[in-house]
Amino acid sequence: MYTATDNSRPPRSDAAFRTVSGTVSAPAVVISAMQVAGWLLQGWRWLLVAALAGAIAAVGATQLVTPRFTAITDLTISPSNLLVTPNDLYAANVQSDSQILDVESKMRTITSGNVLHRVIDKLGLRNDPEFADRLRLLDLSWLFDRRASDAAERNDLMVALAKRIKVTRQERSYVVTMSVWASEPAMSARLANSIAQTFREQVVRADAERAGRAAQGLTARLGELKAAAAEAEDRTEAFRRAHGLQQGPSGQPLSSEAMERMSGKLTDAKARLAEAEARYNEVSRAVALYGVQAGAVQSQTLSGLLADEAALRRQIATLTQTLGPRHPAMLNAMAESEALTKAIKSETERLRSAARFEVDQAKVALDTLNEETRTLRGNVSVDDQAQVKLRELEREASAKTALYQTFLTRSGEAAERQQIDATDVRVISPAVAPFRPTWPPRPIIAAAAGAALGLLLCAAALAGFGYLDALRFARSRAT
Repeated sequence: MYTATDNSRPPRSDAAFRTVSGTVSAPAVVISAMQVAGWLLQGWRWLLVAALAGAIAAVGATQLVTPRFTAITDLTISPSNLLVTPNDLYAANVQSDSQILDVESKMRTITSGNVLHRVIDKLGLRNDPEFADRLRLLDLSWLFDRRASDAAERNDLMVALAKRIKVTRQERSYVVTMSVWASEPAMSARLANSIAQTFREQVVRADAERAGRAAQGLTARLGELKAAAAEAEDRTEAFRRAHGLQQGPSGQPLSSEAMERMSGKLTDAKARLAEAEARYNEVSRAVALYGVQAGAVQSQTLSGLLADEAALRRQIATLTQTLGPRHPAMLNAMAESEALTKAIKSETERLRSAARFEVDQAKVALDTLNEETRTLRGNVSVDDQAQVKLRELEREASAKTALYQTFLTRSGEAAERQQIDATDVRVISPAVAPFRPTWPPRPIIAAAAGAALGLLLCAAALAGFGYLDALRFARSRAT
């Protein structure tokens, strides 16, 4: 029940008061639901007319409104690119928040000016009646400034196209759904597929540009690093030459190799000295014990003399048994025996002198080598001190060379990475031309909605008129 009341004071009948105040208290009007239903039943013809009019108007409006055909395509935007090289330029995002931010940042690129401008040029939307004609109807600045109009028209086209695009990401996934509407089904599908393809090309181009900038930066540093590495190596070689620290075939300094060779010579000299002393001692014992151990001396001449002496002794013994001591043959044999004895002594003495000479030569050679060894040891000590500085220079040169080699390798990888498409952005389902428009709704739905709206408006009007009649009737009775 609906009630319209004035304040709770009773109406005054004083005419003078009514004249002075100029106000008349409105009577109370009580309206029930049955009254409202009666008003509606009385105006059932108007309700029917309103419903029909609303349905007809809605159907007519659907025929006048430009239809909107929406094409939908799905894409996957993976936050981590394909790993095509072991040392890629871009690090993979391992945190879920960072991955979501990466995906949503790429989603913003779909409606960016770079993508939409390329789509406009690719599809020739500036000459398409659906876009160009509407913009020209609203903009007359092209009559005065053609160049400004071209830029403004391009921006207006981009804004108009951006309003037709809707991009959403499926929850808990990297799947992005993009929808684009147009007045023709084929155009909506072309727009959706062209935007998706251009977006992927833009992401690939952005990655290639980043790789190209990295390669340019690395290449710009290569010259300085190469010069620094070459300077460090030249400084190392100059220090090595100045201090005589050249290396041999084995990679060791020449002084160290000379010391090793000198050690070998010292060992050989000591061995020769020991051998010469042993030889001399053997000859000396043979001279001291002649006739007992003389044969121990190793000499072919002495061995021959001793053999001749032994044969002569056998001959003398034979002659002694048959001849007397004065016999000429006996005397000749004794003379030969004395001559052999003198020859043996002379050979033994010569061997002892030769052995002594060898001992003296071995000692002189050993002393010379010892002196040279002491000199080399002094040089090696000085070289060891210089080696400390040399190793420092070599470490510096190695570090700069390694840095240059790293930059050189990285520059080559970046240059090759620029040529490779490693972006993991794929179109799952290409857009197809829709069969039905998404706006306006179908005629039967529009007719139902128009009829419902007509009924509602007509019912409100009938209830309002009934209430006004009841209010006028109550006032007339009050007066």
